[in-house]
Amino acid sequence: MSRRRRSVPLALSAAFALSSVAASAEPGASDRVRAPASAAPTTSAADAVARDAIRRGDEARRAGRWGEAALAYRAALEERRGPPLSLATRAEVAGELGLCELALGAHRDAAEHLRFSLEHRSALPVEQQRRFEAGQVQAEREVGTLFLAVSPRDAEVLLDGRSLGAPRPVHVVFVEPGPHTVRARLAGYADAVAGIEAVRGASSSVTLALAVRAPVPAPSARANALHPGPAQPAAPGDTADVLRRIALGTAAAGAVLGAGFWVAAEVLDGVVDERAREIRERGGHGACNGAGFSGACKHQEALIARRDGVGAAAVAVLVASGALGALSVSSYWWAPAAPPRATAGFTPMVAGATGLSPGVTLQAVW
Repeated sequence: MSRRRRSVPLALSAAFALSSVAASAEPGASDRVRAPASAAPTTSAADAVARDAIRRGDEARRAGRWGEAALAYRAALEERRGPPLSLATRAEVAGELGLCELALGAHRDAAEHLRFSLEHRSALPVEQQRRFEAGQVQAEREVGTLFLAVSPRDAEVLLDGRSLGAPRPVHVVFVEPGPHTVRARLAGYADAVAGIEAVRGASSSVTLALAVRAPVPAPSARANALHPGPAQPAAPGDTADVLRRIALGTAAAGAVLGAGFWVAAEVLDGVVDERAREIRERGGHGACNGAGFSGACKHQEALIARRDGVGAAAVAVLVASGALGALSVSSYWWAPAAPPRATAGFTPMVAGATGLSPGVTLQAVW
């Protein structure tokens, strides 16, 4: 009995040893046991599609097949099934797409993609920055550049019926030379519309200020306006009250106009800052001292003069409105309104349930 008990553990030990030797002898067995589940490939099929499109675009671009390269780069940027490309990759692909579009004569699209790429120039190598900057200058010579500002800033801006996307302090867009229509809209405000003639190789600025939509009058007020009662003759002293109301209304309108000028000056100030930042990025702090940016610098000086003029007009209108309003209010002391006129009238009275006899009543106000 004791021999059988000792033989069982010995047999189990031998079987375990043999299985360990077999497992260690199989190639890669230990690696498969230790490999965690996270070791699976992390690159999705959609990401592989985007990377393959970029590779095909690079090959076509080096071979001078601009149309094929543009299609491949555009497919990589528009791939939405996988994780988005990194910002550096998107900037690089957009810049190469812009150069391909420039070679194909699509100057507006080239300017848009090159501008997006150069907005993230810190993520690009120096060599690519220089290539993209040269292409941007060449593309801007063939299109018109529009700086569109709107107040309030959260209003939607449409160019030729096409929305420009999320609200921004200043929208910078490139358009083909010729007439264009800019519209701004926002709930509770009346639409603002402006037409502009884009010039090849030149930039223009448009500022749209939306006015608050006037409330619709109540039906009773509208009926009274359509069917006014008989006109009452003016009494002595009413002239001062009429003039006072006209002056107060004029002062209120002037205050609204001055506020509008003030808002427009603030918007123009934002445009000036945006333009100055772009000139510094492209030419450095001393860009306006040379001849390379003479056109942009002259336009910047015109914007500054327009901003200062609108700001001065706002101050003048607000000061004049305040003085007129103060004069109108003070007139209540030195030119009081005329007292109410004494009136009298007769009203027929008929017999009723109270037993009173018919007659007339006299009503007077003084």
